[in-house]
Parts: sequence; C-alpha cells; structure tokens
Amino acid sequence: MKKVKKDAETAFFEAAQQWRTIFDAVSEPICLIDNKFTVLRCNTAMSALLKKSFKEIIGRKLYEFKTDLDLCSVIHQIIQKMDKKIEHHTEILHINDFWYELTLHSILEQTEKNGKILIILRNITHLKEMEKGLTETHQKLKKAFHGIVNALSTTIEKRDPFTAGHERRVAQIAQALAISLGIRSDMVEGLLVAGLLHDVGKIVVPAEILSKPGTLNPHEYNIVKSHPAAGYEILKKVEFPWPVADIVLQHHERLNGTGYPNQLTKEKIIFESRILAVADVVEAMLSQRPYRKAKTVDQVISELQEQKGILFDEKIVDACVQLFKEKNFRID
Repeated sequence: MKKVKKDAETAFFEAAQQWRTIFDAVSEPICLIDNKFTVLRCNTAMSALLKKSFKEIIGRKLYEFKTDLDLCSVIHQIIQKMDKKIEHHTEILHINDFWYELTLHSILEQTEKNGKILIILRNITHLKEMEKGLTETHQKLKKAFHGIVNALSTTIEKRDPFTAGHERRVAQIAQALAISLGIRSDMVEGLLVAGLLHDVGKIVVPAEILSKPGTLNPHEYNIVKSHPAAGYEILKKVEFPWPVADIVLQHHERLNGTGYPNQLTKEKIIFESRILAVADVVEAMLSQRPYRKAKTVDQVISELQEQKGILFDEKIVDACVQLFKEKNFRID
C-alpha cells in the first residue's frame, strides 16, 4: 500500500511539474485571481511584467502592483466595472503607445461559491502596426484604382465633347440614389465605379455617330445600342469586387422588356442596373444637347412618373423624386 501511495504521489508531483513547465512556457503573462483580486497563481511572463518574484506576487492584490504601463490598475477597473460577473471577456487596451489584448475567463469550481478569474495578457502592438501598414497600403491602392477608373472614364468622354462629364454625373446620381435606398456601402462603391464606366463600350462607336447633331438612322442607332455589350466584353475580365460588367451590360434594359441588348424584364435586371438606368436617363434629360435643350427638374420628374413601373423601378423613381424635390439634390 505504501508503494502504491508513493507511486501516486510521484505521479502527482511529476504532473504538477509538467503543468508548471507548460504554464511558464507560455509567452503571454497569465495569472489567476480570486473574487477579492488576490493573486493565486501566475506564470514567469507575468512575474517578468510585474518585476517581482513568485513569492512577492502570490497572495497580494493584483491592483497593488505598479508597472510602467500600470496595466494591473486598468485590469482592476475593468473587472470592477463588470461587477466581477465575467464568463469570458476580451478587450483591446491602448496604453502609452502599446496595444494589449486582455482576456478574462471565469472559473467556478463545484466546491466554490465564488469563482476565480484567469487573466491572459497579450502584447499585440506589432500586429496593430502591421494592421496600420496594411490599411495605409489598402488606401493607396484604392486611391490608385479610383484614379485609373476616372482616367478611363475621362478618356471615353473625350471622344464625345457634347456629353463631357456625363459618366461622372451619372455616377454621382446613382450613388446618391443608392444611399437613399439604404444599399450597403460596399454596393454603393461598386455602383459608383459602374456609373463611371457605364459607357466604356462607346469606344467601339465611331466618333461621327456619337457627335452627330441630328437624329440617328436605324443602322447608326443599332451601332450605338451595341455599347452595353461592348462594355461588358471590356470589363468582364477585370476582377472587380462588384458585378461591374453585369451592371454595365444591363443599364439600358427596361422593366417591360423594351430595352437592350437582351430585352430583360423586371427582376431579371439586377437592382444596381435599375438604379443606373434611372440615373443615366435623368442626367441625359437634365443636360444640354446639340439637338435639344436641357429639361427642367420638374419636366424630368414628370416623365419619370409616367414611366414608373413600366420602364423604371417604382422604388427607384420614388427615391429619385424625393432626392430632387425634397432633398433639393443637384448635380455638379
């Protein structure tokens, strides 16, 4: 019996030693406190942070220790604020140019009325610096991307001086409509890009047709009608995070199937294209052309109302009317 007892004690001692070795090998500071903030256990990393030996730490209140960053006081305040009712809580702390991830775990044993709290502290300053660098790089790439989109849009406009600024203004209206309709911000950005590029397919249309002051003959009109499909072919291989090519392809489709190039109807037309269709028509009617005068906002709204639910989506038309009449929206 003595040998069995001795073997059990030896196994227990070895297990405790293994646990202690593993506990100390963890690079993040860890400590266990009771409901009165008394430190029950801590690892080597916590000892190094507090600049105290284990004997000087165990049995003392956590908030008594003063570090260069005074982290212990911060942890104490967080636990007090939560009234010590912690199951699992993670908080990011920014102290003196350093970033920390603080994790609190509640430990309640069956024999205890009051639980203990395991505190794990992780220095994530280097991760925050990497995150900042990636964010700055992303912003630079985003700025460059939009610069390229604007340059391409301007290049297309140069072929038709009578519609200069059309793509930019259409994009502006489409963006405002999308925001009014409560569309997600990422979709709004995609619609803005599609608005700037929606006429890129006109690069295949001869300049003399684009700038013709009079009425187009059927052959010329058919060439012009090819521009959504041509734009789709140009844009489909570009890996946009939005369906830009499809939006461009469908922006001349109409709810009743009288649009082009595929005579799509109603919900078969993607929502972004339905928004762009209204924005495109509104900008065209509000702009001066060699063969006609610009229409007033009231005239444009009147024509939209007549075609609401026939050519154009009812919700989008209503949003457009509200935008121009109630919110007094104007394009630059």
